[in-house]
Amino acid sequence: MRNYARISAPPPEGIERKRAHIVGGGIAGLAAAVFLVDDAHMPADRITLYEALDVTGGALDGAGDQQTGYTARGDREQHESMECLWYLCGKIPSLESPGMTILDETYESNVQEPINAKFRLMANRGERYSAGAELMSDEDRRRMIKLWLTPEEKLENQTLADWFTPDFFSKSAFWYVWSSMYAFWPDHALIEGRRYLLRYSEINPANLHGILHYKYNQYDSVAKPIHVWLERHGVRFRTGTIVTDIETADKDGETLATGLKFRDADGEHRLRLTRDDLVFFTNGSLVQNSTHGDTNTVTKFDRNAADRGCFTVWEKMAARSPKFGKPEVFLSNVDRSGWISYYVTIKGDATFFDYMEAKTGNAPNTGGLTAIVDSPWRLNFALFSKTFPDQPDAVQTLQGYAQIMTEPGSYIKKLMPECTGAEIFAELLYHCGLDDDQIKSIVSHSIVHTYAMPYIVAEFMPRRVSDRPKVIPDGCVNLAFLGQFAEVPGEVVFTTECSVRSAMMAAYGLSGLSKPMIPLPESYFDVRVLALNLKIMGGKEELTPEDLRALPASEEIVSLISQVLNSAKLP
Repeated sequence: MRNYARISAPPPEGIERKRAHIVGGGIAGLAAAVFLVDDAHMPADRITLYEALDVTGGALDGAGDQQTGYTARGDREQHESMECLWYLCGKIPSLESPGMTILDETYESNVQEPINAKFRLMANRGERYSAGAELMSDEDRRRMIKLWLTPEEKLENQTLADWFTPDFFSKSAFWYVWSSMYAFWPDHALIEGRRYLLRYSEINPANLHGILHYKYNQYDSVAKPIHVWLERHGVRFRTGTIVTDIETADKDGETLATGLKFRDADGEHRLRLTRDDLVFFTNGSLVQNSTHGDTNTVTKFDRNAADRGCFTVWEKMAARSPKFGKPEVFLSNVDRSGWISYYVTIKGDATFFDYMEAKTGNAPNTGGLTAIVDSPWRLNFALFSKTFPDQPDAVQTLQGYAQIMTEPGSYIKKLMPECTGAEIFAELLYHCGLDDDQIKSIVSHSIVHTYAMPYIVAEFMPRRVSDRPKVIPDGCVNLAFLGQFAEVPGEVVFTTECSVRSAMMAAYGLSGLSKPMIPLPESYFDVRVLALNLKIMGGKEELTPEDLRALPASEEIVSLISQVLNSAKLP
């Protein structure tokens, strides 16, 4: 959907008699409701959103106060190429910036505090890590280019470790900046890695140019304003309602959602569905079964496979039809799909923030994520400015996560899952170069919230393309899948954009709306982006013909350039 195609399409035939049942109140479900109301002209009072928790937003959360500590389970990175997300945000008024939409507010926030990371990698207790000019070996550079050229159907069930050399994961600065930015690990899916490399090929992971942030946390800036907008339009919210099954029936080549089973405070219920009842199901959540710890308590991974909320509903549906995918591919190994995040509130002690700003040259909110290369836990963290509307100026917040759960720390000689929030924060401060007295003082002024999330990167498990269901599976008349575990061709998971794009596909498709979809960006077909990536991989400021001839895989480069040039089609 370019500007020419950003039309106000006429209401689909019969939209006034249809009903929508949106299962899951995360960003995908919220976006689907907006697109049904604002684009498809469905009467808002005919839309019901079911959410197990008492608050909507899903993984886009944010809560707390200065007394108990602010908290969020994670933070998504944004980029200007997330066209579906910004299309959505352009519709919704900000709650904190009168006269602005969420899009306006976000744009202004990034003008005021642009991200330009000057200290992406840290090692040796607070020193800048540098691996030299070249970010990877000649052999891995050749393999990288070959990966760009390989269709993803030839990469099914392979991992990143199957493709690159062992040195790529232990010595490559590119891997350190790239994997920490997107939360990849060597045993994650090669298909997903390739999609990221192509989708965000114009981003330099070494300085995070192009990465955007919201004015506040993702709940107050995005999820809450959307909820308020929908509620004001008349959409019905059933929070505290657990959907336990979506019944389906096959007849004459069609698949129909026939019943919705759910449980609330009043007991068990079954709602009979007809062809005019459209069901939008978020079949997986990154924060499903997450558990909470704090400054003085340890958080433990919830490994209960019998009750996994939306995943359990997906498992029931997949057992009835292969068109609904294979959830077991993503859910079978918590040790590979889970990690712990932490959120810190510091009150009355600016030592750490002042120290980091002097060291890195980045004010809070402008440095993005810093990865600690020699941390046994592979710690990552980001310092924020004011991330909650009611946050006093003297209160500071930071958030981070770790990628390794199986090694003892350097300062705290325990595995990360065995540590309290205070111990996790102390380990971070140690790696940043603070001494014992400083560590004790800063921790004493801090409130730490931790979250063990068993499925946070389950979407990265090695897979076949067919292991995730299509947004609208073949033959489905009134059923669509949303979110990170629905197959959106070419799109990358673990992004808000993926959820919003799936919601747009589902809302337009099931409602019959004649409105063009926003196309996926294809920046990798831009010769300038290709040149940028060759410079990054080769550690070059400029590229000469001699440089190109000297680069490994010159034949692959010629093939890639040929593919780029041949992507232009005559009308």
